[in-house]
Amino acid sequence: MADAYSEEILSRARIAGFFPTPAFLCRLQDPEPLNRQLRDIILARERTERGLVNSNVGGWHSGRDLAIWGGEAVDTVLAAAREIANKATRDRKGRLVRPAWRVECWANVNRRGHANKRHTHPGCFWSGSYYVDTGDGIGDDLGGEFQFHDPRGGALLNNAAARAVVPGDAAPLVRPAPGLFVIFPSWMLHSVRPYQAGGTRISIAFNLALPQAAAP
Repeated sequence: MADAYSEEILSRARIAGFFPTPAFLCRLQDPEPLNRQLRDIILARERTERGLVNSNVGGWHSGRDLAIWGGEAVDTVLAAAREIANKATRDRKGRLVRPAWRVECWANVNRRGHANKRHTHPGCFWSGSYYVDTGDGIGDDLGGEFQFHDPRGGALLNNAAARAVVPGDAAPLVRPAPGLFVIFPSWMLHSVRPYQAGGTRISIAFNLALPQAAAP
């Protein structure tokens, strides 16, 4: 009797996903002409600027003023990023809002063995990357994937039962492609796996922050 009662309860059960985390993947149409301009601009700057060390392990991280010296090509990338963010941002009643985003952006250049440690982007709302060049291509053995990390990490480490391997629960990977945007909440922990191929992999990273004292 108890088993039959349990089966009846389970037959009416549903799985509810609380706190789902949105991320947006989309590609520009015909990105090659734009990417050629971006590649030339970024590599020319790399030759004259030492760059920063933040989450990058090797590679070149430009100053965060790419929007100033990147010209119209970078303006095009940022305009697309803003438009994606505008379509994704809603107030607490589900209505679309179009904040006057405060934007910062920088260029990343990675070659063999370069990577980015896991990190977040504090103080921002959306963050993202745009891929200009994937170097010697993409593949299972070339590395350089963009990797999201489970934000429930602390809870998982403290719960032995939760450490069991669950299908589909591995850290999601995004394989780079020219013209691809990856946009995600800035608090989301992420990294870039070591790039194992030759050539030069180039991306543009950006943060979109809300105006002071504004909240959707």
